[in-house]
Amino acid sequence: MSQSHPDSTFRPKRPPAKELSTPQLRALRKELLIVRADVERAELLESYVHLREAVTHFSWLRFLVPGFGKQRGGPLGSTVGGLLKQYPMLSSLVSLILAKPLRASVVSTARPLIKWTGIAFTAWEAYRVWQQIRQQRRTSARSSGIDEE
Repeated sequence: MSQSHPDSTFRPKRPPAKELSTPQLRALRKELLIVRADVERAELLESYVHLREAVTHFSWLRFLVPGFGKQRGGPLGSTVGGLLKQYPMLSSLVSLILAKPLRASVVSTARPLIKWTGIAFTAWEAYRVWQQIRQQRRTSARSSGIDEE
């Protein structure tokens, strides 16, 4: 399998390449970086559009924020809803901001609840143990009373 023609036989002839000077190389690199940035920006915009289409419009937020679902506020309510629909990342940020006070209030409510539940459970167990001891004393008193007769 020998080739009769080298690979460059049918290619068009090019003029010999010139060596670029340092400023020309810098300008070329700059142009390449600008083009690369434009391409990445376009890809980012495309992925952002896909993300916006994929993400729901956070209609569940009206259940967390009182008065959010009602249009009493007029243009303010529609503006906030429009912003949250247009920018899903903003909605995520809002939910993170709202979650921290909610977590703090849940923890502050849960601490006394856990404490009083623990106290009630301990009291219940103490009552059950006391009943068992009383039951055992009655059965032992009956059995000892029967034995004496």
